[in-house]
Amino acid sequence: MQVQLEKARATANFTRFRGAQSGGHYESYFMRANDTASGTAFWIRYTIYQNDKGAGIKEPMGELWAIWFEKGKAPVAAKSEFPLAGARYSNTNFDLDFDGATLNSTSLKGSAQNRGENKIEWNLSIEQIKGAKNNQPIFPMPLASYDAPLPRAKLLIAQPFVTFSGTFVVNGKKHAIDAWQGSQNHNWGSRHTDEYAWGQVAGFDGEPDSFLEVASAKLKFGPLMTPYLTPITLRHKGNDYVLNTYWQAIRNKANVDYFDWSFSGENADLKIEGRIYADRQDFVALNYYNPPGDVKTCLNTKVAACEVSLTEKSRIGLTAKLSTRNRAAFEILTSKTDHGFTPLF
Repeated sequence: MQVQLEKARATANFTRFRGAQSGGHYESYFMRANDTASGTAFWIRYTIYQNDKGAGIKEPMGELWAIWFEKGKAPVAAKSEFPLAGARYSNTNFDLDFDGATLNSTSLKGSAQNRGENKIEWNLSIEQIKGAKNNQPIFPMPLASYDAPLPRAKLLIAQPFVTFSGTFVVNGKKHAIDAWQGSQNHNWGSRHTDEYAWGQVAGFDGEPDSFLEVASAKLKFGPLMTPYLTPITLRHKGNDYVLNTYWQAIRNKANVDYFDWSFSGENADLKIEGRIYADRQDFVALNYYNPPGDVKTCLNTKVAACEVSLTEKSRIGLTAKLSTRNRAAFEILTSKTDHGFTPLF
C-alpha cells in the first residue's frame, strides 16, 4: 500500500493522455485561488480533449479557460480552443505548453481569448505553503480506482496548499495577485461523470491549514442512474479524515438543490457534516464536451460559502467547526436545462 501511495504521489501530475490509443479522453489541470480578505477568485484550466472514435463533435483539441469571480458581480469568463497538435505535454513529468500557454509546478503563463467576447491573461508563480502541516497530494478516491476502468472519471489534488502571485488581466484591467491561497488539481477520464455537485475549500477562514474535497455524483449504467455517491475527504491540522470507499460513498448522504448542497457521512470513528451554497448570480455556465458525443453544462463558482463540522468519535466526540464566507469552489455538472442558464461557450 505504501509503495502504491508513493507512486501515486510521484506521478500525480503526469499526463495520462496517450494520443490515439487513449480513445475518447478528456484531461484537465486546473488552478484556483481566492483573496483571503475579499474572497475574489480566479480559475484557470488547461484541457486536452479527444472524442470517442466516430463521435464527431470536434477534432482533438486543447482548451484554455479562465474566469474572474467577484462576489456580487457577474463572473467574467474567457476561453481558447486550438488543435491538439499545438500542445506539448509529458507522461513522465509536469511541463505543459498549450499553444504558448505554459504550466509547471512553479508557474503558469498564458491567455484565453478566441471564444466569446472576453480576453483574460495570466502570469503567476506557484509556491508551496511552507507552514502547511501536510502538503502531500490528496486522493479523494480509493487509490486502486485510479488504475481501474471504473469510475471513468478520475480526480486528484496534486498541490493542495499553495499560493499564487503575479498578475491576472481581465479585458485589459490588471489585477495584482499577492499570495492568494489555492490549489493545483488534475483530472481525467474517458467520459465526464453523468451528474455531480463538486466542492472544494483550500483554506477555511481562520484555518488556512484545512482542506475539504467533496462530491456527490450520479453514474448512469444503461437506462439506470445510481443514487448520489458522496466521497468526502477533509484534511485538518495535518490529518486526513476520509469517508471515500465505494460502500461509504453510497452510505453518505447528500441533498443537492442546485445552489444549496448539504452532505454528511460517518463511520465508527468520525462524522463529517457540511453545506456549500452560493447566490445564483455568482455562477457562470460553461459547455463541457464529453467524449461519447454529448455536451454537459457546468455551473461554476469559486466564491461560495461552506460550513463543515468534524466529530472524532474516537476522541470522546471532539468536534471542529470550519467555515468560509466566500472561498469555496462549487460546481454542478448536468445535462438538464431547468437551471435557467445559457452556457457562454
